Amino acid sequence: MIVRYGLMTLALLMMVAKLHHVVEYLFVGLLILWGSVKWSRRDFHFVRTPLDLPILLFLVWIVATIPFSVDPSYSLTECRKTVSKILMFYFVVNVVRNEQDVRQILLAFMVGVGSLSAFGIVDHVARGDSLFDRNSHAASLTSAGQWFSSYLVMAVPFAWLFFQEREERYSTLYMGGFFVLIIVALFLSHTRGAWVAVFAQLTVVGLLRAPHKWHRWAIAVGLCLILILVGGSLFMGFQDVLIHNVSGNPLLSFGSMNIRLNIWHVAVEQIVAQPLLGYGYGNHTFTKINEELPFKVDGLPTTHVHNVWLSLLYEVGLPGFALFAFVLFGISRTALLGWKEKGRTFVGNLGICVFLLVVGIVTRNMFDNMFVGSLAYLFWLLTGLYFALWLRRDVSGQASP
Repeated sequence: MIVRYGLMTLALLMMVAKLHHVVEYLFVGLLILWGSVKWSRRDFHFVRTPLDLPILLFLVWIVATIPFSVDPSYSLTECRKTVSKILMFYFVVNVVRNEQDVRQILLAFMVGVGSLSAFGIVDHVARGDSLFDRNSHAASLTSAGQWFSSYLVMAVPFAWLFFQEREERYSTLYMGGFFVLIIVALFLSHTRGAWVAVFAQLTVVGLLRAPHKWHRWAIAVGLCLILILVGGSLFMGFQDVLIHNVSGNPLLSFGSMNIRLNIWHVAVEQIVAQPLLGYGYGNHTFTKINEELPFKVDGLPTTHVHNVWLSLLYEVGLPGFALFAFVLFGISRTALLGWKEKGRTFVGNLGICVFLLVVGIVTRNMFDNMFVGSLAYLFWLLTGLYFALWLRRDVSGQASP
């Protein structure tokens, strides 16, 4: 019971950026408490998961690249942080026993999301910021609008799950009000990457739940057309970016997308130069190598590559990128398997939510690196909730033996 309430507290506190270290200390405390109890009982049984081998290989590759990194001590520290976040997944898988535990943790998460959204809206309006000015970002209790919007992208699927089984009139109204709250807060964050991520999630839901095959084809064709238009505009923008112009004039005001294109251009060139081992694990490795780059305009400094997938290629090379993609593939495959086998049960719907979580994370992080800190802890916590039930095949709400 202590562990369950501890996880509920973590799910609630993860929303507040300034409490990030509190979340870490609380998690470590829960981990030590749980380990001590298992040791005292001489219970050395741990739940095996389909992700064990992919995660192990990914971590082993990171460790193998550390001696060749630009700053080994920094990469070692970042590796340790990643291990602690992945431990959240294994902790949840081993301590969450039944559907009731999952529902209570999701309740705490929804309370946090609702409070975060409401505070973000009120704070944005109280500051007198324009509702339609993209330069004014609602940040709520997080450090920036990018973080705020990323929490909301992760929350959207689970908000649907939390309310979808309720058929009473007032519950439907609550669900509608809650989603309006999230959508308004997401809009005020003025983060295009987050909007694209939610659009991707809605598109996937349409494909999965379309009643007829021609509906799926219509959605797929529409999505392809949008991707062609967006991809074409990005390609043309990439062709128009002139690196030497920016280097010659650091004060030249580019939009955030153009700055990203410049950064990606530099990153790709350096990735091609060292595709196997990368330059060292850690989000700020790019900055350590490219401190002289002047892309520090419009509040978008060169602290990282602003694309988690390019960042992985940059840090740990193509093998590390492939191994992490293997981890995400394992999560997605298991989530869809649960949905197909368990149908519209709680476990099946939770599987869809985890798959949409991966879709949101993959899409959102094409434009930023929002898979660090509390966001990564939250991702592994939510993923662990599904795996905890799926591996026990527990749909009754009773604890498995």
